[in-house]
Amino acid sequence: MYILEYDEAWKNYFDKLPPDIQKRFMKRRDKYKIFPTHGFRHEKYGLEFFVDEIGQYRVLFVSEERIKTRKFYFIGDHKEYEKFLGVG
Repeated sequence: MYILEYDEAWKNYFDKLPPDIQKRFMKRRDKYKIFPTHGFRHEKYGLEFFVDEIGQYRVLFVSEERIKTRKFYFIGDHKEYEKFLGVG
């Protein structure tokens, strides 16, 4: 089981989401606690992030397998996602 942590900027991204996407993320928290890392797509730009999708929204997190933590950094639509990564 993984411990979930959130970057200090996470709340700013989360608060901007539509209420239905916020609810969908909250329903997935148990998935993030137990789902194996190989079940998530790894960020294609060569960065350390794993990516999950909730509809048209992206969730970026880092999984520390040794200490069983997952730290969430970003959630937002595709345009915001590319801006966060500095590729768009």
